[in-house]
Amino acid sequence: MHRSMIIPFMTLALAGCALETPAPSIGYLPFSTFSHSIVGEDPAFEATNAATYAFAHPAAIQGHPARMAVAIASLDAMAGQFATGARWVGMNTLAKQAMLQARAQVRSILGIAPGTPSQTVVDALIGAARQLRRGNRPGAVLALSSPGFTMPPAQALALLAHFPAVPLANHATMFASQYLLPGGNGLSPMMR
Repeated sequence: MHRSMIIPFMTLALAGCALETPAPSIGYLPFSTFSHSIVGEDPAFEATNAATYAFAHPAAIQGHPARMAVAIASLDAMAGQFATGARWVGMNTLAKQAMLQARAQVRSILGIAPGTPSQTVVDALIGAARQLRRGNRPGAVLALSSPGFTMPPAQALALLAHFPAVPLANHATMFASQYLLPGGNGLSPMMR
């Protein structure tokens, strides 16, 4: 009787493993992405700050497609890193989920296919930003013709120059930024 119960339990246990959600895709920004910043500043802080500013102040980013490309790449990369990185184990789970949801919404707006690896997204957007900073619009269009980008590249570039407000991305980046410093718990100093 005891052996006859082992097989059903083993079957259930293995079935549960098959249903496990895969870890979110992770991307990393090139070291030179924020080469203009303070020497020694944490790249995670820089990336989160770039995304937070862009999504909190969409009107200020209008007409600056390179800055928007960097902000979206930063959101994409940090959403995966926050969700999977041991460094961020103390970050609020809701902040991590909000970042992943914001990443999905921003990708949808930009015509990036679901399941596109984060590194592919980051490389394309940072490549486009670099080309734009060099004054090479055709190079930026070429960078946005990356696999996973379903929108015509010229249209994607035009959208980066006039990206709509994304309240979810604004909320998510602001929420996550509260956990960047050691001891960050998402509460304002007055509430601690």
